[in-house]
Amino acid sequence: MTRNEARENMMKILYEMDMSKELNPESATSLVDSRLSGKHKERGRVLIFNILDNLDNIDDAINSHSKSWKTTRMPKVDLAIMRLALGEMNFSEDIPHAVAINEAINLSKKYSTEQSSRFVHGVLGAISNENEQ
Repeated sequence: MTRNEARENMMKILYEMDMSKELNPESATSLVDSRLSGKHKERGRVLIFNILDNLDNIDDAINSHSKSWKTTRMPKVDLAIMRLALGEMNFSEDIPHAVAINEAINLSKKYSTEQSSRFVHGVLGAISNENEQ
């Protein structure tokens, strides 16, 4: 399993947990253990737990930088992608912000729409710029 495949699976896990309203450590552990392998399993578990532990702050950042949609109304795929990217930006020291944003854009092009990729890029870019200041 490559890092990109692991990232894609983590996005799917976050999406599935949100859709089933099961955003909790038990669901995360079960899904990560069944979908990730090798070194990605522990990294994925830590990253998803950090996202869940900081979900309100992550969603607040998305909401404050989204001009047109709030997290309660935006497509769940886009939300899962941005939550994952912000998790990587905030909790993975080995992943530069630009890489996390680029990977989020690629995921949104694959799983959402061209319009969504621009939206994801705009929101994540604004958050990253604010964090750098």
